[in-house]
Amino acid sequence: MGGVDFLNGLNPQQKKAVTAGLGPVLVLAGPGSGKTRVLTQRVAYLIGTLGVRPYQILAVTFTNKAAREMENRVIELLGERARGVSLGTFHATCARILRREAEHLPITSNFVIFDDDDQMILS
Repeated sequence: MGGVDFLNGLNPQQKKAVTAGLGPVLVLAGPGSGKTRVLTQRVAYLIGTLGVRPYQILAVTFTNKAAREMENRVIELLGERARGVSLGTFHATCARILRREAEHLPITSNFVIFDDDDQMILS
């Protein structure tokens, strides 16, 4: 990846998470501790250093804000090489999988998810 240091500025625990090798990694830490940065750097490290293909990577987080930030940072680090990485919230990612696999399930791909407010309106 032409000299990009995917570990620059990380503390030892963060470096350990970023370089954990192939396979899944769960990052649990408090607010403001750098989780989004660690996940972003890990995606970049997997693609840029270990040669993992972007379509083989799934990165999920809890908030839309963190998901957007992860996507922007990965694109900033890798540019076009990031195309194909699946990034999103747990909810959006699961909904995308359900829509894609709907033909194998007792649902249609155009299902709607109701939040608490929607459910109260319907009751």
